[in-house]
Amino acid sequence: MKYKFRLRDYIALGILIILGAGICIFTIVYPKSRGDQVIIEVDGELFGTYDLSNDATIEIKSKGKVSNVLEIHNGSAHMIEADCPDKVCIHQGEIKDDGQVICCLPNKVVVRVISDSKSEYDSISK
Repeated sequence: MKYKFRLRDYIALGILIILGAGICIFTIVYPKSRGDQVIIEVDGELFGTYDLSNDATIEIKSKGKVSNVLEIHNGSAHMIEADCPDKVCIHQGEIKDDGQVICCLPNKVVVRVISDSKSEYDSISK
């Protein structure tokens, strides 16, 4: 049995196209601001603050052992190693824009990008 498009189908498709175009225009007009530093917190306490402009490999220690390894390279940061079972923090990818976050819940590690300039957003999620 063939399905015939009706008027309401075309209206719904038109609304989706307009909504998609609006989102594209919004992201072009309001670009994300680049971050300047990353803040690393372990179990709610500050572990360290690092510049995104300086390449580094940071071993994050929790309970006396290295639980995660964060790499800062070319102005972005990403988790390259973790001893947690699911490795979600590794699969979150690179963060470089103000407000982006990498979380490793089993190890209680939070990595957040901040900027010197004031952002209108609290956080950005993927």
